[in-house]
Amino acid sequence: MPVPLSLPVIDISPFLGPLSSSPDSLQARKDTAARLHDACTNTGFFFITGFESVVSADEMRESLDVARQFFGRPDGEKDKLRIKKGDGARGWQKIGQNVTQYKADWHEGWDAYKPLPPDEEDANKLLHGPNQWPDEPSTFRPVLERWIEKMHILGFALMAATAMALGIDVDSDAEDWQTIKQWVADPFWVMRTIGYPPLPEDAEGISCGAHKDYGNWTLLHADATQGALQAFLLDPSGPSTENGERGHWINADPLPNSFVVNIGEMVEVYSAGLYKATLHRVVHKSPSYRVSIPFFYEPSFNARIEPLPSALKLREKLGLPPSSAIKPVIYGDFLRSKVSNNFSHDDE
Repeated sequence: MPVPLSLPVIDISPFLGPLSSSPDSLQARKDTAARLHDACTNTGFFFITGFESVVSADEMRESLDVARQFFGRPDGEKDKLRIKKGDGARGWQKIGQNVTQYKADWHEGWDAYKPLPPDEEDANKLLHGPNQWPDEPSTFRPVLERWIEKMHILGFALMAATAMALGIDVDSDAEDWQTIKQWVADPFWVMRTIGYPPLPEDAEGISCGAHKDYGNWTLLHADATQGALQAFLLDPSGPSTENGERGHWINADPLPNSFVVNIGEMVEVYSAGLYKATLHRVVHKSPSYRVSIPFFYEPSFNARIEPLPSALKLREKLGLPPSSAIKPVIYGDFLRSKVSNNFSHDDE
């Protein structure tokens, strides 16, 4: 199959609000699920639209505005929130402190995670601290806390659409649908605000090195900067090689009034490898200062994620070999193992 030059656009509105049982509503959900299945099997990256009932244009603008205002604050002020003063993950990272594939990334960031309940046994572990919210801009916290609430709604809609794409009846008490709902009964989440200055010509790394995301779904809201975010689409005849696989890097330039969405590694697990997490990177060379807000909608922290029977049956129906290489994983343990290698603490 030829590598697409652009990413698909999916209207997610049929999965927002109460799921009506009317024939028209059911057909709309089936159509969306079919488009999602195609996107997940062909690109692993796509755009969603149709979410205006949940997220307004003003809220999209305000979220980027407060993030940009924060990055414009003096480094000495932001340094009071550096991750070393917290639990090692929550807070601000200066340019070069994020590391991908052992190379420093050319961006700064401020990260927040779902607060974990106090547990004496885990108190000193990574991710067991409070979020370090800035005092300025004063609107930063209320705007982004409202944003988090809205992203949960879109994240669950994507889970329902994914279930239907795998052949699961979300209008019933189907066992696999109950399993999925249990996995996200108390969903963990990660939100990053990222500021990208132009990449220097002599930089050893890039703006953000090639990586896959760890959880269920990533919903990316970014400014209008073109030619920065790139997705790696597999193609045996492609000109580039990443992790031993050939393919093409294509631009995932933002579209107005949309989110860029990509598959995380937990979806790859529970879909039995039908939907693979897609490698992506940022190479920002334009003269502007790029701002983005990726939100990661995750399983419950202690959820045990494993291939769903419906996904295994679909693999068999499609004539694909068994997915014996995909093993169950405890999401929180998996996340800690990844985040622990994300930062350099040199010169702090």
